[in-house]
Amino acid sequence: MKILIAASECSPLVKVGGIADVVGSLPITLMHYGVDARVVIPLYKPLWEKITNGTIEAEKISELEIEFNGKPHKVELYQTYLPNTHVKVYLIKNDELITNGGVYFSPKTMASPDDEISRFAFFSKAISSIFTYQDSIYHPDIIHCNDWHTGLVPQIIKSTHIYTQTGLPKTIFTIHNIAYQGFSKLDIADKLGLDVSSNRLLSWDAQDDNLDFMLQGIIGATYVTTVSEKYAKEIQTPEFGEGLDEVLKARGSHLVGILNGISYDIFNPATDKNIPYNFSIGNWKSEKAKNKKALQEQMGLEVNPDKPILGIITRLAYQKGLNLVSESIDEIIKMGYQFVLLGTGDPYLETAFKSANEKYQGSYKANIEFSSELAMKIYAGSDMFLIPSRYEPSGLTQMIAMKYGSIPVVRGTGGLFDTVDNGVNGFVYNKFDKTEMINKLKESLMLYNDNPNKWDQLVVNAMKKDFSWDKSAEKYIKLYKTVLSE
Repeated sequence: MKILIAASECSPLVKVGGIADVVGSLPITLMHYGVDARVVIPLYKPLWEKITNGTIEAEKISELEIEFNGKPHKVELYQTYLPNTHVKVYLIKNDELITNGGVYFSPKTMASPDDEISRFAFFSKAISSIFTYQDSIYHPDIIHCNDWHTGLVPQIIKSTHIYTQTGLPKTIFTIHNIAYQGFSKLDIADKLGLDVSSNRLLSWDAQDDNLDFMLQGIIGATYVTTVSEKYAKEIQTPEFGEGLDEVLKARGSHLVGILNGISYDIFNPATDKNIPYNFSIGNWKSEKAKNKKALQEQMGLEVNPDKPILGIITRLAYQKGLNLVSESIDEIIKMGYQFVLLGTGDPYLETAFKSANEKYQGSYKANIEFSSELAMKIYAGSDMFLIPSRYEPSGLTQMIAMKYGSIPVVRGTGGLFDTVDNGVNGFVYNKFDKTEMINKLKESLMLYNDNPNKWDQLVVNAMKKDFSWDKSAEKYIKLYKTVLSE
């Protein structure tokens, strides 16, 4: 099978959010299973600068013109590889619309201003123009689109090849976070050369005087997936569906949840160079205790092996439910926890967490920054890991925490529900509620203090869990076969 994965990010080439980790990991595992998986992303200005200064090796393999907004635009196609792999990555370059700025024009809000919309609309048309013809450089069986940035690809393919539907790639559209939909003015259709009046799906979407890129991906793709089984069910309800629940229910027979994986080449306490003391399931207890002491010293906490450290590593955002935590710092510290937080985001939350540093000195440390090195030290040194999300499509931090022997305390939503078993490898509460969160933290603390043998078993169970990409890749391959059979 030939699969082209289209996305806005791909780690380690370019990364802002979790989508980059998925796009940078899934094709590697697919290749191990014999799938010819490749990636296409925009050639952003920072990435182009790395190519021109020799940091990244890439070669130009094609040049063409694509019409947009009534005039031809020069497009150059470059090819590179995911580092230390045979996975090809195609980079689409256009100086006016794509290679004209950073990764996103609005990275903090993930909003969709006009220049962002134009960039990804043009990127989508470029994909549809380059990879859908039989004599293309690469003619995939399936184009696997990711989030609103590539939501128009299925529709553009159908519109461009209206008289030659045979032999076209099938499409899959993966929803990573339905809250970010990519709303556009109707003139984007004109810029792309799409006739709204004669296209049933476009005209239906345009009734409210805008086009929704996420919606177009959902209704245009052969199949729709999302990043956990639970989230696939949740988004078919008004509470989680962000206005698209009825459409998703209508597509229910072609909607599949496949849990994201993590790379144990990267997230492995036995080999992680960021932590002071490496450990595995055979010696976790002694070495994790050393990591805990080192974290206490670095964070200015009381060095006390009996005090459990509660860790949080997150974006400080509405989705993550952190207002419940900022309102509960006093209760958490009085319970007997030491508390370490790492993250940036909402200015109100940044101030709330940072202002508590002085008051709870010795028991609490909020680090308003992002540091991958400190993140790994928190995973390795913490005893518990709190994730109180309002919603969590997949979640990676709970999977990483478990591998590092830090027991997750989570709200049972999305991928958190699918990965954490209450009382087996973590603690789960169901309602988005401060009291429920506090009660579950009390339950966790009680087990930690009163039943060390059972706690140790909890840690072992967590470290044994396998969230590698192998299981996810097998499910994607099964889905690809289903798509190609339709």
